[in-house]
Amino acid sequence: MSDVAAIQNLVEKQKALKAEIAKIIVGQEEVVNQIVLSIFSGGHALLIGVPGLAKTLMVNTISQALGLDFKRIQFTPDLMPSDILGSEILDENRNFKFIKGPIFSNIILADEINRTPPKTQAALLEAMQEKAVTIAGHHYKLDLPFFVLATQNPIEQEGTYPLPE
Repeated sequence: MSDVAAIQNLVEKQKALKAEIAKIIVGQEEVVNQIVLSIFSGGHALLIGVPGLAKTLMVNTISQALGLDFKRIQFTPDLMPSDILGSEILDENRNFKFIKGPIFSNIILADEINRTPPKTQAALLEAMQEKAVTIAGHHYKLDLPFFVLATQNPIEQEGTYPLPE
């Protein structure tokens, strides 16, 4: 396939995806366009906005339209890195068994990411950068594609932590 044909195919797929999303999400064309662009470019996105703009529905709709696994993580002040990455447990045979956390999904909605302490933010940022996590000395690759859409509260709101650059 030539480069021109590949680009035309990508444009057609993007239009079809946006048309599918528009069946559920109305009036957010620019936001949807930016999110789709982030997914296609292999990046992540930070969505800043007031509550009630259907951010969770939008991300869920995009993941369904793409046929990808979706998880929402509500970030809170007491959330620990193991809550999002997973942890090892001792099974009935007295062997350690790794239980995967919600980070092992294709599309993650990190809701109110700046409400959690920096160590939990760092665990998510490592997964975003490396597309892998290390837990108890074992390296686990995340399934591709891997995309994080994070929302944040206004920094002047009580109970928030600043995000690193």
